[in-house]
Amino acid sequence: MAIRTVHQVIGKNEQVIGEYMDLKLAKEMDNRTDVLYYLADLMADQGVDEQLAEHIAEQILNDQQRSEILNRLKSVKDLPTRSTAITADEE
Repeated sequence: MAIRTVHQVIGKNEQVIGEYMDLKLAKEMDNRTDVLYYLADLMADQGVDEQLAEHIAEQILNDQQRSEILNRLKSVKDLPTRSTAITADEE
């Protein structure tokens, strides 16, 4: 006899995303799934079809794409607010 602990990652609609023996891996997959749904919801709120939004989010989180996307996002600076822009123009 043996006792085996399996950690399930559950997605939307109680769908099982995966089963993992390693708790750390299960937590990483859970976090990845949460971010995927967050990104997909952002796109769906803009009118993108839900399935297409999830597919795009999966591509963004793809291990080969994610680092390039993060590097490009780091290069983007916040735009000055209107009041800051007016003050800078007056000087």
